Amino acid sequence: MRKHFSDDDLRAVLGADLGDSDIIDTRIEEAYIMIRNAGYRAGKKDRKRKNTWRGIMIGLGSMAAVLVLTFTFCVMNPVMAKEIPVLGGIFEKMADMFSFGKLPEEETTQLYTVEGEDISETGEKKEELYQKSDGGILVTLTEEYATNQAIFIGIRVENEQEFPETAIFADGTQQIRFETNERYSFRRQGDELVGGIRDVQGTFEDAHTFIGIMRIDYSEINIDGSKYEEVLRQAEAQGEDAPMLTDENYYDYMELYEVPDTFTLNLEITRLVGYLANPTRPDEFERKSAEELEAMSDEEWEAFMATLPAEWDSYPNKYEHWYQDGSWKFDLDIVQKKENTQIISVNETNEAGIGLESLEISPVEMTVNTIAPSGRYVFEVVLDADGRPLESGSGNTTELAVAGHDISTVYVYVCDETEYLDSLKGYIGSEDFQEILEREALFKKKIDTTK
Repeated sequence: MRKHFSDDDLRAVLGADLGDSDIIDTRIEEAYIMIRNAGYRAGKKDRKRKNTWRGIMIGLGSMAAVLVLTFTFCVMNPVMAKEIPVLGGIFEKMADMFSFGKLPEEETTQLYTVEGEDISETGEKKEELYQKSDGGILVTLTEEYATNQAIFIGIRVENEQEFPETAIFADGTQQIRFETNERYSFRRQGDELVGGIRDVQGTFEDAHTFIGIMRIDYSEINIDGSKYEEVLRQAEAQGEDAPMLTDENYYDYMELYEVPDTFTLNLEITRLVGYLANPTRPDEFERKSAEELEAMSDEEWEAFMATLPAEWDSYPNKYEHWYQDGSWKFDLDIVQKKENTQIISVNETNEAGIGLESLEISPVEMTVNTIAPSGRYVFEVVLDADGRPLESGSGNTTELAVAGHDISTVYVYVCDETEYLDSLKGYIGSEDFQEILEREALFKKKIDTTK
């Protein structure tokens, strides 16, 4: 059936792109028939009503009127609405909220769409691969993108029950924290599972639905600690103290895996945790005034804390979090998209041994690898071609978001950490920030990233 409407029309009305769908075509044609017949019947009964229909059609535009009728019908019919394949996934929806900005759509691998009938290469339906349910909570992996530095996964979490009201952070985002077990094909079989806590940065679309993006940095999954674990076991067996890890001996015990261009990830989510918008405290707090708590000595405070429920000191706890245990297991094939990535080697230092080893760059982020003597703590600042500072997209200050920046040329400054945090940081946003960095930085380098 021929479509009598354009993609621009659809986007204008729905605010989203639509995939090909027979049901859309059918309902569009039916809507035209409805309008035409309504006008015809109105003309036979009441000439004035026919003019009203004509006025509506001219005022709204015949296409808009048809679409309004069609999609009103579909929205009022949930079964029908589920069959409309709205394109544009979580990466697109989160572009203005995600700390690393917009992820490249052209390099994104779609895992699961609302159509849900795609068949994988193994013959399994994609909803069986990328959509898992446990305890009334459905977790869907919607898309995946991997660079030379990290993996990004779009995630939808749907709860049969309403989610409790969840905290909103200063940047307007919300978060669900995943506790995970992860196995990577490039790691030895005997290795312990990688995992722990993964933050999924996102937002609640409604009381039952959360969407967000989980980022897995390669620096978190390429450490092989088996040698040190063996040292710990031997020390325990012999009743000896194990050696402490230091900057000097770290790589004597810890090895690094090289993350390959393609690998598999076996991901199991074992717990979901959210921060309550209105956290509470144990009743013991309510029995004392703020003045009484403030006036306590250290000994009295310790004695008071000992009276609190043990759960108050645990994570998660019912006072500050909502959480649910379960098992949501997925297998992912990860392929790094390296067409627009690069590693720029610098390997320069000053007389004190402070400098820059390299920059790792992708369409999403820039990782700064500095050089510093053991025990010397430094802070990296990168300005773009316009002199604007790049900000961290994660909890690691060396992982910088590049969205909205001209990074054809960058200025890298390696500063003393204490001096930067206590003094230099206060000049961010001032016209002379770069001039101050030029004067105060321990090491500086201008880099043309286009070469």
